[in-house]
Amino acid sequence: MTALASPTLAAAGDTHTSPGRLVRAEILKIRTTSTWWLFSIGTVAFAGLALLFNGFDHHYALYPSLAGADAGERAHLLADAAQAHSHAGLQAIASDMMTAGQFFGVLFVMLLAILVVTNEFFHQTATATFMTNPHRTAVIMAKLVAVTAFAVFFWLITTVLDLVTTAIFLHSQHVSISLADWVVVRSVLLNLLAFAMWAIFGLGLGTLVRSQIGAVVTGMAVYLIGLAAVQVIFHLIYNFYHHDWVLGGTVIAPAVASLVMTTPGRIYEHAAPQWLGLLVMIGYAVVLGGIGIILARRRDVT
Repeated sequence: MTALASPTLAAAGDTHTSPGRLVRAEILKIRTTSTWWLFSIGTVAFAGLALLFNGFDHHYALYPSLAGADAGERAHLLADAAQAHSHAGLQAIASDMMTAGQFFGVLFVMLLAILVVTNEFFHQTATATFMTNPHRTAVIMAKLVAVTAFAVFFWLITTVLDLVTTAIFLHSQHVSISLADWVVVRSVLLNLLAFAMWAIFGLGLGTLVRSQIGAVVTGMAVYLIGLAAVQVIFHLIYNFYHHDWVLGGTVIAPAVASLVMTTPGRIYEHAAPQWLGLLVMIGYAVVLGGIGIILARRRDVT
């Protein structure tokens, strides 16, 4: 009897704590709340607004209104229009339209990831979770896989909306740029990576700041206020130290880095190159992801 019971119990324990079972449990935790679909609605709504504003902006870049413009302004507008109609310009327009909605999309992904961790402490279920599954690293990795899966879902719904709208917009503007162009596809794939890395960012932040309100406020501050603060600080530095690379330093803000990494060419004058934005985001993801695992393993959850 004993000889048969031990392997059975061991097998049951292995099944209970298997990676697939842990991931399914974490996905179920998210799906049984209204948070994920509220964030989904917000993501779609803001993506729609971004497409609207980007469409108007690119329309006037492609076909500027010269009425009332003097000779100098007319020349400048025509030069901008010529640049917009160039192949690189058309690639940038298509890429911008195909990644519309990223700014608020990744914000919602970050907040969802924060809540996945802090809800455990807010509702005092962390102790039960880690007692049921004592391998804390496995639990955190399961949470990471779960929030990344939802990040991919958020990316997918915005990309489908962007694809349909961009195709209609480019046709209406008589623009002949293929959405299968590698530069455009690369931006879309990097946008997917940005969504995934913001999920890791949020998970690490939620582990670092246990308070649900504190973590959400910190995340919002880092994303929105940090973005504005970094831009102000680097522009002030630029006034005293007049070197173009200083303006590119704003890429240290994660919100700027994720925009830079998905934009072919330069997102603004003197902006950091695309590869640097990617490296900055990888750095944040690795550091915060590592902090999340270390703290989850060492901290007392009672």
